[in-house]
Amino acid sequence: MRRNTPLITLLTGGALGIILLIASMLAPSSKTPTSYAAAATTPSSTATAVALPSPSTAASRSQTATPSANAPLRADYAGRVKGGIHASVAISIHGTQAIAYACNGSSVEAWLKGTAVGGRLALTGKNGAVLTANYDSRRAFGDVSADGVTYSFSVYTVKKPSGLYRAIADVRGATIKAGWIVLANGTQVGSMEPNELAANPTSQAAPKLDVSSLTAQYEGTTIAVTPIDGETGTGF
Repeated sequence: MRRNTPLITLLTGGALGIILLIASMLAPSSKTPTSYAAAATTPSSTATAVALPSPSTAASRSQTATPSANAPLRADYAGRVKGGIHASVAISIHGTQAIAYACNGSSVEAWLKGTAVGGRLALTGKNGAVLTANYDSRRAFGDVSADGVTYSFSVYTVKKPSGLYRAIADVRGATIKAGWIVLANGTQVGSMEPNELAANPTSQAAPKLDVSSLTAQYEGTTIAVTPIDGETGTGF
């Protein structure tokens, strides 16, 4: 009996090994090939990146659209410039056109004309006068240069009789050109060129404007005055 024990042990171990080998070969594989897994996840991640814009891009689009949304097509603005200087600015917008006037009631004045588009004003006038500003339904703010002087301003919307007025008339053989700014409190600031066609026209204080009759008196002559009105388009 002792002589057969090693042989029986050997045969038993061999048979067990063969059974385990066959079982492992027949068992289904549970692993997914690496290349297939990568191919399955790639389209999903790509679609997510395309569908979601970055927050900075969305914010940029919002900021770009805001000024145009708040810019009126018809408006009038008037007020004093900054810095305690006795000068005023009036602006009238009608559609994409704009007219502005800056004066200090005596020697400094400038008429300017240009475009009003999407909340941005770009106006020019004689002798290098320039006005650049932003505007919305409440106010207009920027800078204006007139007669070599630059003013910063922030002026608010007004309704007639406040706003801008202009007169051009012949008086005793000379062509006069006058402008008035009527502030919200009724105060008038106006300048006049007594001879606009002169080689070097000078400016002086304009005569008082009668807003009810739209006239002014100069050297015994009644001058007809035209309102510059962004709401109605008068004077454009």
